[in-house]
Amino acid sequence: MKVLIVPYDPLWPDSFAEHQRVLSEAIGHLFPVIDHIGSTSVPGLAAKPVIDILVGVASDELLDKTIEPITNRGYTYFRKYEPSMPYRRFFAQLGMPPGETPPSLIDIGDPFVTGGPIPSLVNIHVMVRHTYHWKRHVALRDYLRSHAAMAEAYAALKIELATREYGDTNEYNAAKDDFVKAAEQHALAWWKG
Repeated sequence: MKVLIVPYDPLWPDSFAEHQRVLSEAIGHLFPVIDHIGSTSVPGLAAKPVIDILVGVASDELLDKTIEPITNRGYTYFRKYEPSMPYRRFFAQLGMPPGETPPSLIDIGDPFVTGGPIPSLVNIHVMVRHTYHWKRHVALRDYLRSHAAMAEAYAALKIELATREYGDTNEYNAAKDDFVKAAEQHALAWWKG
């Protein structure tokens, strides 16, 4: 499969705001912080046309309390990723063919992957606020917004990587992992959040 990288779309913040509203209605009783992260949150940055959302909750005990309310809003919960990332609950809005309903759960062992024949339109990452993994997402976003040269280098890498074939988006993510990890370290050292 090829990964689609497109020029920045000024409508991405509006799309995020709509999903933020839906999530606030679903889990507002848990008092989450809901942030737009990833490349679509950085003005001018080329990206996969997938809105990434970071939902920060106050404690580990609240992670599983987000599952039912978010899946009830039509998002798919990917339990399959929990063994490798137990600190995160991952959801996606899937671009289903017309007339098909998205699954509410992709369980451990399920071969379904994001970025396969059914694309992910929105990815939701639920984590505990102020933990390392929450901070690295927010810091990288803020760093790329403030450091144009780093954002341009990241865009160039993604555009180059998009010319290759991948088995799934996890392979694409692995191909850019060294750059992202180095950028995250710079971002965390710089970030004042």
